[in-house]
Amino acid sequence: MPPGRKLAVFGVPSAAGGRSPAVAQAPFALREAGLLDALRAAGATVVNLSDLSLFPLRDDPDHPRSRNAAVAACAARTTADEMTRALPEGFTLVLGGDCSLVTGTVAGARRALGEPVGLVYLDADADLNTPETSPSGYLHGMALAHALGEGAPELAAAGGEGPAVAPDHVALVGFRALDPGERPRIGGLGLALPAGAARRIGMHASAALALDAVENGDGPIVVHLDVDVIDPEQMPVRRTPTPGRGLDFEEAAALLCALAASPRVVALEVMEFDPDADADGRVARRLVELIARAVARRLRALG
Repeated sequence: MPPGRKLAVFGVPSAAGGRSPAVAQAPFALREAGLLDALRAAGATVVNLSDLSLFPLRDDPDHPRSRNAAVAACAARTTADEMTRALPEGFTLVLGGDCSLVTGTVAGARRALGEPVGLVYLDADADLNTPETSPSGYLHGMALAHALGEGAPELAAAGGEGPAVAPDHVALVGFRALDPGERPRIGGLGLALPAGAARRIGMHASAALALDAVENGDGPIVVHLDVDVIDPEQMPVRRTPTPGRGLDFEEAAALLCALAASPRVVALEVMEFDPDADADGRVARRLVELIARAVARRLRALG
């Protein structure tokens, strides 16, 4: 896509694949925290698209290994459809929602652009479980596996024909937890860089490695940001935080800014923010700052 200052924004208020119903309110909370004004102040011409319909979290005792798969798959398909409308407007910002939406985001970008789309996946967890290996049955812990065409059939097929993304088109960065059932899949990815290793080599080097590892012929890339990649001491937005030391806020900002500066990056999705864990709105304002900094860096890089 040609460089430009237009930025399309839409929200997907879905908690269908997660643990907390409140993540469905994240798009509204980020808008209320001043996101659109911050993006305009960063220099973007904002195309404010409507948020999609609510996809709520529901009890699903009949499917304990893949909870709410039908609803989560519907959310992913709807996200893919909206991506085909948003990307022609310009760089696209998707406000989630839980991580199970990623299949739709990437598949929609592929459909809109007519070529394979890579994925840089910033997350505290690998999200490579399947219903057979998941310790919980919650679909957001299988999100990357679904994008690769594995796991619950409803989600694996939500992107349309074939997997949404190929394994060697994926760079997983910033994770600090890996379940036993995820280990066989991680070796097939283009890059798997834990949080500690990213910290040792620095965020700019980590971003460069991630972009280089996505081997889709220097083609387009979607960046997935699960906010739990940031250490829970600074980003307390999950009731059950992932163990281990996450990236601090400035490290996450540097990483995201370095990625956003690449002309290959065509979209950013921000997932798993829980407004119920942010009573005073402080975390929402920090997330708005993080996103706006990345957009400003992109605009400076692309001119």
